[in-house]
Amino acid sequence: MLHRSKNSFFLLFFSKKPILVHRLCLSVKIIAVATDNFEFYYDVVKELKQRDIPFVSISPTDPIPENIGVILTTEKEADGIEFPKVIPVSEDIRKGIRQALSGLSGRDSFQKMIVGIDPGEKPGVALVGDGKILETVYAESPEDVRDIIDKYVDAYEFHEMIVRIGHGDKTNRNRTINSLAGICARIEIVNEEDTTHGGFLPDLTSAKEISITTGKPVEGHFEVEATEGEKREIQRRSRLESEGKITISKDLAKKVVEGEIDLKEAIKRQEEGSRD
Repeated sequence: MLHRSKNSFFLLFFSKKPILVHRLCLSVKIIAVATDNFEFYYDVVKELKQRDIPFVSISPTDPIPENIGVILTTEKEADGIEFPKVIPVSEDIRKGIRQALSGLSGRDSFQKMIVGIDPGEKPGVALVGDGKILETVYAESPEDVRDIIDKYVDAYEFHEMIVRIGHGDKTNRNRTINSLAGICARIEIVNEEDTTHGGFLPDLTSAKEISITTGKPVEGHFEVEATEGEKREIQRRSRLESEGKITISKDLAKKVVEGEIDLKEAIKRQEEGSRD
């Protein structure tokens, strides 16, 4: 019996206990999280949901549904699971998920990897391997995009990589491009007017569309210069963050916009300066 609950999960009742399924599609191979370890389950499911990756949750002793392509489990539980593709995960949850995605794709390497980036304070990032979306994630900052891409490079085998970034939000776009200095990939700026902005997570949707849109190749260092509007916005946020007690200076706001310091550090410096 198949039942859909209000939060878009499913329950399959064909074994001794219900099997929880997230965004189940019976015609498509998906990941199974097979574990009785609650801490491991929580960590893996959190990462899968953040990446909008369909999965099914089962116990290691449950029958394996026909639509499962790969199983994620703990190192301790892996030996008790009979299945062609079982990935035992130790401490690096994200690495295990990337191995699972490679397993689902049915290939050990990709001809072309494309990273699509929707620029912003927390850029949306989409990874596409040979036309198939493998991962989507939000970076914590424009500079954090480099760390994400470096992890993609370590986790996947491929012959060519292209990084495509939307042309909007010039300040954060340029911060992102500068963080990619020396990366072994062609960098392109894509005209975002050729993409649409919709969906539940528009930044990630845009990143996906940017990844499949050919852009203009660029190289070198890009100037990062905070606009007056951006500085005023950071000053406004400093008042909100400090509950109206502090408004940081334009100089500090400029440093925040350009990525030299974060907002908390700017507020701290403003507060210390006021005491002197």
